[in-house]
Amino acid sequence: MLLLAAQAAAGQEPPGSRGVRPTPEVEVAPASSAPERARASDNGLVLELHSDFGFERLVPIEYTDASRTTLHLNDGFAIALGWSFLPLSEGRLGTRVAVGFKLDMLRASNGDALFTGVPVDVMEFAYVGPLRLGAGASVLLWGRTSGSGFLEEARLRFDPSPGVVLDAEWIVAPRTRTGLGVRASWYRFSWNGVARGGPSIGLVIRADLPVGRRVR
Repeated sequence: MLLLAAQAAAGQEPPGSRGVRPTPEVEVAPASSAPERARASDNGLVLELHSDFGFERLVPIEYTDASRTTLHLNDGFAIALGWSFLPLSEGRLGTRVAVGFKLDMLRASNGDALFTGVPVDVMEFAYVGPLRLGAGASVLLWGRTSGSGFLEEARLRFDPSPGVVLDAEWIVAPRTRTGLGVRASWYRFSWNGVARGGPSIGLVIRADLPVGRRVR
């Protein structure tokens, strides 16, 4: 014992300890955090663009070369502004109201037709993993077609048109809750004693910018 202490004081290694090195410390990398998921907030500003492709013919025309084109019911491009609110189930569910402006145009060398309307949507939506699914009711207000040239007789005034809307989006930017997806809608159009259904399917891009506290 005294010999070991003397060797240590002299800076000598004790017998049998030569070549022994301390075990290096191994750093463990922290576990990666879970991917961010979109959730509803108390209030959100909704910006939306969508393009619809209708299936029910409204104003067909045929050109001199025998080619044809048609203005369909519920066709068109729309831009909408809205508000999301009432988050439920820790932000997985919410309510959205949006008001938009929709138009579609049919042009020819000797005439054209234009459709305009104001869709108002009230929808419930759910965040399911990377998806946002929505379903709700809609009404198309002040729907009308105007025509010129040989399509001047295509002028129509539609009654308020009730309908339903379904959409499914893939969330590409969780922080701004921006999604790309598909949208299906159906409206019941009526004018001059005539009533017809107008189904359509199309594409939608929507951002739901959080304004209030985000629900977690």
